Amino acid sequence: MVGVSIDSQFTHNAWRNTEPKDGGLGKIDFPLVADVNHSIMESYGVVHPAGIALRASFLIDEEFVVRHQVVNDLPLGRDVDEMLRMVDALDFHTTHGEVCPAGWTKGDEGMKDTPDGVAEYLAKNADDL
Repeated sequence: MVGVSIDSQFTHNAWRNTEPKDGGLGKIDFPLVADVNHSIMESYGVVHPAGIALRASFLIDEEFVVRHQVVNDLPLGRDVDEMLRMVDALDFHTTHGEVCPAGWTKGDEGMKDTPDGVAEYLAKNADDL
């Protein structure tokens, strides 16, 4: 995981040195990249008309393919639990070769990516959907 912000490394250090209860990040276990020239946000298409970055999260696989993205307008926050669910889903797919149907959570069964696989999954789970 990597965090990217258009703020400077000095601002990032201030966030790290401020506890969450006081409005900061506190200790985090991932790097923060200072995109002060806005090249990363422009590359990912998350530039707000006011010249600031929209709230965005990207799940990028080992081949650098964007597998999931969420881009929200400024007043809307992101759902960390949903992003973690997507990480688990991609890991499940990579490990098992099956797809994760709607509402899938870690520990649930996957679905084969075939018409028969979909039919089998729906026959077992239709009442829960």
